[in-house]
Amino acid sequence: MQLPAFLRSLCLIAMLATGLSLAACTKAPEGRTEKLEADDNNDPLEPMNRGFYQFNRAVDVAILRPISWAYAHGVPDKGRQMISNALDNLYTPVQFANSVLQGDPQNSFVNLWRFLINSSFGVAGLFDPATDVGLKARPTDFGQTLALYGAEPGPYLVLPFFGPSGIRDGIGRGVDTLMNPITYTNTPVSLSVAGATAIDWRSENMDLVDNIYRDSLDPYATFRSAFTQKRVSEIKRARTARQKVWDENFTSSKSSK
Repeated sequence: MQLPAFLRSLCLIAMLATGLSLAACTKAPEGRTEKLEADDNNDPLEPMNRGFYQFNRAVDVAILRPISWAYAHGVPDKGRQMISNALDNLYTPVQFANSVLQGDPQNSFVNLWRFLINSSFGVAGLFDPATDVGLKARPTDFGQTLALYGAEPGPYLVLPFFGPSGIRDGIGRGVDTLMNPITYTNTPVSLSVAGATAIDWRSENMDLVDNIYRDSLDPYATFRSAFTQKRVSEIKRARTARQKVWDENFTSSKSSK
């Protein structure tokens, strides 16, 4: 008998939590991991990656950019903001699960209440009253979760349709997909949400991406460097948040004894 979708997700999270607890005992030295994170030349798969990059660029030029341009110029700012809010809200359960796995109760609390408030008072996430009352979450994903438990980034990797990534972050994207409740709806709904997310991101970053294509001597290398530095910053913030929790809840209690 097949388990219901939500039970499969709970089982997955439980197994991940167990695996991460074991990984914590054998994690790589933090300094070494940080150096690997910052290495934007870690690209032994470059010939293959450049092929996928050219494929993604062709898809962008032929399909994604024209649709995103029409969306940006045809839909009023308020309408686009509402769609962006709704898409962010749909992804909040994934951020909540990763915050729990990362041992970050503050971000877990914020994500939980953001989802409850925006799904109800925000009309299915179209509006963002949670931010208005000071609930702003730190973006997170399973790639960050793996990094916090010592997983090295692995070689740089360009994924077809998804763009810049790495071995670790590519695995993370797969796990985030499994943790996303939208995955367990029917295929047209999940594909529509994925397409809308891509269009929303491309429209918001229209000038940035176009400028890199136009002005960079090597757009591939520019995207690689930008992705690497962005991940360094995100993982550093996540590590700082978890260390703060550890210091406040464990270090202070030990010193008071």
